[in-house]
Amino acid sequence: MNIKEKCRVGVSGLAVMLIMSVVSQAASTEKLTVVNQGGAPGDAQRKAVFEPFTAKTGIGIVADTYNQELAKIRAQIETGNLIWDAASVHSLNESIGCDEGLLEPIDWSKLLPEADFKAVGGFGKCGAPYLVSPGGLVYDAERFSGNEAPKSWKDFWNIEKWPGKRGLPYQPDQVLEIALISDGVAPKDVPEVLAKPGGVDRAFAQLEKIKPHIVWWKTGDESMQLLLTKEIAMGYGWQGRVNVANRSNKRNLRIVWEAGYTSAVIYMAVMKGSPRKQEAIELIKYTLAAEPQAHYAELMGYPPANERSFALLSEENRASQPTKFLDRGMMQAGDLYIDFWRDNGDSIRQRFSTFAAR
Repeated sequence: MNIKEKCRVGVSGLAVMLIMSVVSQAASTEKLTVVNQGGAPGDAQRKAVFEPFTAKTGIGIVADTYNQELAKIRAQIETGNLIWDAASVHSLNESIGCDEGLLEPIDWSKLLPEADFKAVGGFGKCGAPYLVSPGGLVYDAERFSGNEAPKSWKDFWNIEKWPGKRGLPYQPDQVLEIALISDGVAPKDVPEVLAKPGGVDRAFAQLEKIKPHIVWWKTGDESMQLLLTKEIAMGYGWQGRVNVANRSNKRNLRIVWEAGYTSAVIYMAVMKGSPRKQEAIELIKYTLAAEPQAHYAELMGYPPANERSFALLSEENRASQPTKFLDRGMMQAGDLYIDFWRDNGDSIRQRFSTFAAR
């Protein structure tokens, strides 16, 4: 090989290296923007999903936060000014967002094993379930123990026997359901009772009984802080938040599963018109895979949405799940529940905000 030929080979080889470098750089700088509710669950999602996904694919993840305000998704679609590529949405927002054309309709059964998600209600028309979030009555075992500990939502309502403030989320869904359970409605019957004439009035009447003692919280972090600082005697809290609070603060907050609890299914969905739709789909597929689901569950303590993940959980994690009290859970899903909140949600939220403010 003469000098000219060697030079041509050298230049050619250098060109290939440069091209590969540019391609590699493009992959590493490509970013998806995903919105979730932040806090401890957001940190867990970053560790269990986003970071390993980026390491595997070279696609970076930018995380934003919101409090399930569907209006923020709607505004981006209507103005064409997309900030997010994928969003974490609860069952009601998944249903409304899909019907309004705010989220991409995707047949997830062609991309993921449908049987693995049957236990949590399967796929939505747009979203795929990645998280189950049970929430129930929480108290500090350092404050109450043995026979002094609350055992039901009726106890939660009993201010005379258990004095002190009560922490409840500033949102009518979950709160109205808990109010009905405290009034003797079986958790499985709550959606039907709530949807019947007089059901909403019954729930508000029950809340009225303890209204002077309620501290309304707006974030999961706040719900735990109120308990940790003893500003409230007991409250409603989500399982994952309780687990993280105990682990981080060496405390003994306990959930009374037998009292009855609500259980929300959270979905991941792709924003309508995202220019990174395929990358977002790949992220969601990765999120729902058995190992990332198990990793996330270990970090947060939530039960995984993927049934195959349970075999990968630690004994401690499995023991903390409310599997013995499945009959005491009320799933915030199903046609009756979704249709009720779709038809009545706006008026109930307005009534609730007026009720909480006075």
